[in-house]
Amino acid sequence: MPALAQAPPPQVAGLPEDSALAEADSTVLAQRDLMDVVASILNRDDVNSQLDLQRGLQWALLPTFSYNPVYGAAFGALISGAGRRGEAATNYSNISIAANYATSGQVQVQIRGDVFSPGANYLTKVDVRYLDTGRSTWGLGPIDEQADEYPMEFLLRRVYLTVMRRISGPVYVGVGYHFDEFDNIVDQRAEQGESTPFTDYSGGSLTRTLATGLSLHLLTDTRDNQVNASDGYLLNWEFRDELGGLGADAEWQEMWVEARMYPRVPSSGDNVLAFWLYGWFTFGQPPYLNLPSNGWDTYGRGARGYLAGRIRGTSQIYVESEYRWTISDDGLWGAVVFANATSTTNDDGVFATADYGVGAGLRVRLNKSAGTNITLDYGWGLNAGSGLFLGLGEVF
Repeated sequence: MPALAQAPPPQVAGLPEDSALAEADSTVLAQRDLMDVVASILNRDDVNSQLDLQRGLQWALLPTFSYNPVYGAAFGALISGAGRRGEAATNYSNISIAANYATSGQVQVQIRGDVFSPGANYLTKVDVRYLDTGRSTWGLGPIDEQADEYPMEFLLRRVYLTVMRRISGPVYVGVGYHFDEFDNIVDQRAEQGESTPFTDYSGGSLTRTLATGLSLHLLTDTRDNQVNASDGYLLNWEFRDELGGLGADAEWQEMWVEARMYPRVPSSGDNVLAFWLYGWFTFGQPPYLNLPSNGWDTYGRGARGYLAGRIRGTSQIYVESEYRWTISDDGLWGAVVFANATSTTNDDGVFATADYGVGAGLRVRLNKSAGTNITLDYGWGLNAGSGLFLGLGEVF
């Protein structure tokens, strides 16, 4: 995230370095975002979504509109903050509080964030969700185009809290607490007397499941901007132990292994060829709705081109690559193309043939200081379906 542009120092005529500095400052000032466009249309210079509520963070209060094939169009509001905390900080913090109502009748409230202490010695990660939603399932394993759809409804209450301590350079270790309650579960076809993937796996028609436990974390993050990286990499390992002593319905474990990289292509330019790889593994018998499933990663952005929950299994391996480039010199418009693959275990616990997705999208710069983009992507799931995905912030 580039810092806010400062006023250039007084120039001394005849010094070439001053000319270079003036040219550089002119380049920074030429960058535009959506607020600049609004200001230009209204012929005003005081239109800005940013509220300086805390030193070092750029805050925004915005109405939101999103679209996802699962829940349709959703309208709501978002409070987001991003930036460096402290004058000497090199790590970017970001936190968002969002609430929306979808045309399908679904309600979503989410609080997510990665907040560094001013000295970057501590990192706090939070993921809190309240979802009153309806999601379908198609059973376990890779996509079978002949598989039936089984509509489900549930209410999710989630609280994930992790505190990490820097031990050396960009390396952090930490512990966390995790709480997932799926309540008011309605398996529509099971209520009509049918046998469904949910009832077969669960051994009956459950209306509530609870998973709660503790976790260990190891993180290395050298990205230049956690909101919209153009350099660096991320390596992340998590191990969670769901404990009956804390109230979980059953004792089971899960492990998350993740890598992200952002090389510039060409190396002398600003375009980025981003890579995302993760492995999501479970041990024991997790509740059905806690099983690894596309679109249920932290930010719900995996496997564009497929409905969230379309691919579910006891373990998953996912890989995606996306090429990002700027269309306009002022940074207002950008574009991406992407491809992904999801490999999931079948009923026998063996990884099966991967399900592939491809797509392309547009970017509109919402906040040039934080590097935040409005994203509009269209993805094709090569084994089943396609969809439009509208959101805020890069997918990874």
